[in-house]
Amino acid sequence: MTGQVNPSASSFSRFITSLIPKISTIFPEIMKAIFRSCSVPMNTLFLDGSKFEANANKYKFVWKPTTLHIRLSEKVANLLGLMHLESDLPSGGIIPSKLIMRKIDEAEKITPDTVAGGEKALKEMRGQLSQYLMKSLEYEEKETICGENRNSYYKTDHDATAMCLKDDYYSGLGSNMHAAYNTQILVSNGFIVSYYVSQDRSDTRTLANAIEQFHKWYGRYPEKLCADAGYGSFSNYEYCEQKGIQAFIKYPSWNGERTGRNPALYEYVDEKTITCLGFRKGVRVKLADRKHSWPNSSFFRVNDCEGCAFEPYCKRLLKIKTGKSRIFEIQPHHAQLKQQARDLLLSPEGIELRVNRSCQVEGAFGVLKQNMQYTRFRRRTLVKNSKITLSN
Repeated sequence: MTGQVNPSASSFSRFITSLIPKISTIFPEIMKAIFRSCSVPMNTLFLDGSKFEANANKYKFVWKPTTLHIRLSEKVANLLGLMHLESDLPSGGIIPSKLIMRKIDEAEKITPDTVAGGEKALKEMRGQLSQYLMKSLEYEEKETICGENRNSYYKTDHDATAMCLKDDYYSGLGSNMHAAYNTQILVSNGFIVSYYVSQDRSDTRTLANAIEQFHKWYGRYPEKLCADAGYGSFSNYEYCEQKGIQAFIKYPSWNGERTGRNPALYEYVDEKTITCLGFRKGVRVKLADRKHSWPNSSFFRVNDCEGCAFEPYCKRLLKIKTGKSRIFEIQPHHAQLKQQARDLLLSPEGIELRVNRSCQVEGAFGVLKQNMQYTRFRRRTLVKNSKITLSN
């Protein structure tokens, strides 16, 4: 194909660079052709994530200086108070650099007799305020690079985030941070049909984006989605309900309920009724002397707790463990979605999907990491890693 000519590294680089904008079109078309050839549907998806180390140097990370910035703003406010320039300052929080620059201009106009210490003290205050301005600009630059949803970045790859990986070859203690990206894959019938690379440290916030990536490529949402407890949040259940997706997604307390180690204290029946662990009926009540801890929550009272075999377990976390009743604060919509997920997971289909999930998505990651030895990204920046790496 090359006419006995060895292609140079720059040739591969040009090919990859030209491929980046087209990969989001090529990859889904290849998968559609594979599924048509195999005559299998793409209705059921299995979701899981794993953190891959970024191509960044060790220990070259920068933490978001929010706390240091607040301390600096307090020093600025105290200094401006000595110079009698504290008007129009925010009552708390961070003082922006633009406001400090304006205060520097105002400080040049005041006379030495307005501050304690005279001209020498005023000169020192002006110099100190200029130093605070330079530090404020440095903090603002770091906060801008980090963005709102993360607290760190790496000097050699600003998109990489400090994450704790399972394989810690720095010290072997699992305590040191690595530059990494969170990679989500959607698997159907053993094939990776979609992927999503993000800077999120937790899998919880990646579900909606991963599904939207699938919808962008294939023009539809899956009928069924199976995932582990890392994705079992109210927002994810609500998202699946809005998109018409059957959510076979475990919730954080699923394993304790399944094994009987930490059984659920109640079962949500309807908007007015619950059934407690001791099979006693609880009704919805209004309490004037108690505030709600969560939005859109309601109080349910279960009476006749005395003599119940589960009373010590049910009241183990309460400050006052005595009394003939037990009050539960419940978000009805959240409880309803959780109950739906529990019913789906315990159904014959749910059991089959839970068993199949380990084979499908964990097996796909096993092929990537163990068979292909792909444990670290080879390119830098989020755009290059998300559009090229896994497609290879």
